[in-house]
Parts: sequence; C-alpha cells; structure tokens
Amino acid sequence: MLHIFSYQLPFKQPFKTAGETFSHREGLILEYSENGIEAFGEVAPLPGFSEETIDQVREVLIMNREHLEQAFRDEGATEFIALLEKIHQFPSLSFGLDTLYHDLQAKRKGVSLPAFLFNTYSKTIRTNAVIAIQQKEKSLIQANKLIDEGYTTIKLKVGRNFKQEVEILKALRSQFPELSIRIDANEAWSTNEAIRNLSTLESLDIEYCEQPVEAADLQGLKKVTDTVKINVAADESVRNKNAVEELLANKAADLLIIKPALMGTFKNIFVTKQLADTHNIEVVFTTAMESAVGRSAILALTSGLASQSRAQGLSTGSLLNDDITQDKWLDGSTIEIPEKPGLGITVQTNKIKELT
Repeated sequence: MLHIFSYQLPFKQPFKTAGETFSHREGLILEYSENGIEAFGEVAPLPGFSEETIDQVREVLIMNREHLEQAFRDEGATEFIALLEKIHQFPSLSFGLDTLYHDLQAKRKGVSLPAFLFNTYSKTIRTNAVIAIQQKEKSLIQANKLIDEGYTTIKLKVGRNFKQEVEILKALRSQFPELSIRIDANEAWSTNEAIRNLSTLESLDIEYCEQPVEAADLQGLKKVTDTVKINVAADESVRNKNAVEELLANKAADLLIIKPALMGTFKNIFVTKQLADTHNIEVVFTTAMESAVGRSAILALTSGLASQSRAQGLSTGSLLNDDITQDKWLDGSTIEIPEKPGLGITVQTNKIKELT
C-alpha cells in the first residue's frame, strides 16, 4: 500500500537563506509497503528555490495515489514517474518518488542504497559545518568547538558587513591554519563588489565562495569566476538541470552545488554529474534541509557522485529541533554509511500525520 504523510519539523533557530527565513521545514513522506518491506521517499519543495509548492505536489500525489500504488505493484513505477515528470515538471516530486522506487529495489535485494546504485562508492563522507558571522570572539569559540567535534571544513555566511567579515576570516585563518574555509555570500554582492571583496580575501586560502552574485546574473557570475583567484561555486544559480547546462556552457563557475531535490529523478542527477565531468567541473552535494529520509537519499547519491576530496553539505540534521528517526548516523563531521538495506534508517511514521 502507498501511504502519504505530512510533516512540519521546527528549526532550532530561524534559518535564513537569500531573501527567505524559515521557522520550520515542511514536506511529505511517502511509504510503500509490500511483503514485509517498507520503502520511503520524501517530497519537500524548498521555498525560494523550488518553483513548485507543497500544495501543488500534495494535490498531484493525492490525485494519483491509486495509480501510483498500482504502478509500484505492477513494476511500472519508473514509467509512471517519468509520465508525472513530463506532465507536471515538479523536480521535488520526481526526486521523492524515485527515492521511494530505489529504496524499494534496494530493500528487495537486501543491500544498501549506495550499493544498489554504484559498483564503487565512498563509505565515509566528510561534511562541513556552517557558522554565521557574529562577534569575532564568538565566531572563534564556535569554530573551535566544531573543530573539536571533528569538522575540518567550515563555511561562513558573509555578505552583510565585509569589514567585520574580513576580520573574522583573518582571525580564523591565523588561529586555524589547517582549516578549510569556504564562504557563502548568498547573492549579496554586485559583480564589482564580488571581484573587489574576493580579491581582498585571496591571501586567506579560501576554498571557494558560493553564489557571490544574484542567481539570475549568469554573466556577472562568469565575470567574477574569470577574474578572481578564489574558486567560485554556483548554488542558487543551480535551480534545475537546464540551469546546469547553461552554467556549464558559459563556464560561469568553478564548482556546482547540487541539491538533488531541484534536479528531479536520479537519472537527471546522474546526467548532471556526467555533464559536469565533461566540463571538468567538480560537484558538491548539499541537502535542502530535508528530514532524514531525504538526507539519507542524498547521502547515497553523494557517496558515488560527489567530489570526495571536498566536504559535503550534508550535516543539516543538527539544524532541526526534531526529526522522523532516532538514528543518529546521518549527522556529524564524518558520516559512516551503514550496511543496512535501502536508506538505512528507521522512520517513525507515528510522529507524522497521514493524509487520507
């Protein structure tokens, strides 16, 4: 049977992105059960990034629930998912349904999702931590705490007070010379500001800067990439597979930050990785702050597709005040993938509301 659940998971603190502030994460959990197997997927469009809304994907799922259930039962799930993708073009829906399908197939074979997807994959994934710019002393204390927890890569949110940000970054580099530091401007700068600011930071060995200019300003992003020595990563500009193709064709960034729920099906994500490889562009995977279901699916894809020389943006469960699993292996500075079937987590559906 196919069950659809809705969730609202509060953040420990309001989470800010470019132009958006969230108090909670909202989404849908799909469960398909057969012969003692329970498979899961997550559909969670991210406001400010996804073009589709939670109401739209909920309506499509409820309308097609019986057809989806029959498609999974009759081995026609991939064809039906492709049909829904063609009709609605809702990437988060396609990703959630494809996660459900692949979790089911992996559990039927009794293997982990990474083992089902890849012949070879990394069983250990390093993650980065995120800290906000605050008073220098507080930033240093927080960084030291995270390093004690095992993090070797820290990302700082910048773009509000560059003078203060430079002081903090200099202090971090002085106190932690081996630390990998990446910054995220969240579209805060104009092209000229980005070039000027990043040029100022060149001596600090910054790993890369995410999204220095507005997402839609492809030419501005390319100009920054072509001008500065610090690597530039496209994040908000990576809104879908078509956007990736345009970014790569214009050589507008040095790296791509991939949020799988924006790409759609697993096939789309594999094609995106192949496109990046043909342009010698590295990819870093990050969550869209999903529940443990979505994060474990992203981890599986990360294990076989992401650049393993870089930390990945997967340690976001710590931002949530609660989750739909008690499993803790998904969080931390290093994630060890367990030899458990499918997604590898136990989902507590009793904590979320089933849609009838």
